[in-house]
Amino acid sequence: MGSFDFGTAKEVLVGLETPDDAAVYQLDSGKLLVQTVDFFTPIVNDPYLFGQIAAANALSDIYAMGGRPLVALNIVAFPCKLDFSLLIEILRGGKEKIEEAEAFIIGGHSVDDDEPKYGLAITGEVEASKLTTIDQAQPGDYLVLTKPLGLGILATALKADFLTESDIEEAIVNATFLNKGAAEAAARVGVKAMTDVTGFGLLGHLYEMVKASKVGAEIKLKEVPYYEKAVEFVDSGIIPAGLHDNRRFLEGKVEIDSGLNETLVDLLFDPQTSGGLLIAVPENKLNELLKLLKGRSPVAKVVGQILAGECKIRVKS
Repeated sequence: MGSFDFGTAKEVLVGLETPDDAAVYQLDSGKLLVQTVDFFTPIVNDPYLFGQIAAANALSDIYAMGGRPLVALNIVAFPCKLDFSLLIEILRGGKEKIEEAEAFIIGGHSVDDDEPKYGLAITGEVEASKLTTIDQAQPGDYLVLTKPLGLGILATALKADFLTESDIEEAIVNATFLNKGAAEAAARVGVKAMTDVTGFGLLGHLYEMVKASKVGAEIKLKEVPYYEKAVEFVDSGIIPAGLHDNRRFLEGKVEIDSGLNETLVDLLFDPQTSGGLLIAVPENKLNELLKLLKGRSPVAKVVGQILAGECKIRVKS
């Protein structure tokens, strides 16, 4: 079967050719339009928190491109047999996060479905000089991560009733935390390459960056931030299916030094929801970025570096 040609136009600056976080279209004014869509099933039990996380997650794609969100459309699948007060809480959570982002919900669409799903289609804008994409990482750039890893593991444990939401309050708060401030900090120092860490895990999204930029990278395992409770559940065998999928996809693309803590290595493949930004920053701008990130992100850790050479990732101690 041949591939389907969707067609394109010269105004489409970022489309299907690269796995960037959002699409980019050039307007006549010279401004760039940034568009994304994301939705998923609940990863927490509280409908209000689910709405907040879903909105923060969708907004993150705009921030990863250096953009500013403008308007959003709700996407809702909801079983009509359930109490509609649950849906109201989901939408309230989403609305409050969109407002926090200084954007507006202007419509949406809903369907009756057996399983609740919620997300948003978001349109934003960015100046051409401030656009960040995954194909601009340069050898010598340092890699900065702005949220801890392990949410996918914790969400799996939550669904299996091995813990409660109060047990993972820090992780939930971080999942609702907007990447707005981190993106603003990156823009101020002139970062050109950035992505957000979501379903493909840290290594999956980093591999997309090194492949698009035609570079390599290394990750220092001891520097990667993570949730302590996630380690406990990996040791108990509570691992999301997506983690295994990510590992399989990255076979031959990642070299892991021998003797490393296998539990911590697993966290590098863990699928995140509303994860942090992964920022490639030149050495001469690193300290300024880290200073600006204080108070703007849950963590700001240098976790690795971009290297010249083969499009592979090495995980070292």
